[in-house]
Amino acid sequence: MRERTPDTGPGRAPTIRRPAAGHPCAITALGSYRPSRVVHNAELAPRLGVAPDWIEQRTGIASRHQADTSESLVGMGTSAAREALGNRGIGAAEIDCLILATMTNTRQIPALAPAIARELGADRAGAYDINAACAGFGMGLTSAVGHIASGSATNVLVVAVERMVDVIDPTDRNTASIFADGAGAAVVSAAAEPGFGPVAWGSDGTAEELFVLSPDPTRRFDGHTPSHVRMDGPALARWFGSRMVPIARQALSLADLTWSDISAFVPHQANGRLTNRFVGELDLPDHVTVARSIAADGNTSAASIPLALEDLVSSGRAGSGELALLLGFGVGITWAAQVARLP
Repeated sequence: MRERTPDTGPGRAPTIRRPAAGHPCAITALGSYRPSRVVHNAELAPRLGVAPDWIEQRTGIASRHQADTSESLVGMGTSAAREALGNRGIGAAEIDCLILATMTNTRQIPALAPAIARELGADRAGAYDINAACAGFGMGLTSAVGHIASGSATNVLVVAVERMVDVIDPTDRNTASIFADGAGAAVVSAAAEPGFGPVAWGSDGTAEELFVLSPDPTRRFDGHTPSHVRMDGPALARWFGSRMVPIARQALSLADLTWSDISAFVPHQANGRLTNRFVGELDLPDHVTVARSIAADGNTSAASIPLALEDLVSSGRAGSGELALLLGFGVGITWAAQVARLP
């Protein structure tokens, strides 16, 4: 059992000393969906012309889930959302707003959030999509906090879902070895005590060419050439590796907290080596549990943080009421980091 600090000892919940403004709220339940098909490195490696060990050594990934044709964005997102609602013990009619984070809605129009609301029976919920790539869940949480802070909502359902299989070239070792499919969901509810610190967020549109969908589907007229993501992995690793540690520290500072108050560090599950770099540079205390669900889940883009959170909580490696630092970052480039209380 990991050693606890005084602020996270039994019977004493840590306090967010400088919480997000407005009416307090917190994550009150989580849900997840992982496609049934598991693709191990041994299956993937021959197609990519590499050894299985090559993949794990460079990414930290041993396996990933891949959706089949029956597992749609709406279907996977709905499954994760239903689980979250069940864990919260409320019905879909009690949801005031549904926010869907995804970058793989290849149809683009209409948005998918209303379809998930329809499937759930959340007939009175406002519903909309956001696309902030791998930072999408953090942006969704920030929006949920804002809706509740302003008094326009009591319960907000944040869903993150990706079908990366639809946008990756299956022969491209740079992307096919990393990306995966899945969905995660969180219920954010008004609460008596603050459950979020202020968000540290931002963007840098000058680096957008490091990850693009090519050819651009809005300019493709032949109807036959598939669009796949093209990624400059080394350049992205350099960008995130140099910028994300200060942003993590900023999120702690905004909440007037230190690592002694934090029980878990949950970065976007981009690459195992990148997580190791963050951990080393942040000099985390031994009591802080680091999310490493990428080993079995792969990089699920917007869904990676809620899947990692669910894995930590369901396995007992992080406890209810403890504080976690969430560090979301994605292409575009965009990022959102915040302290959140675990359900």
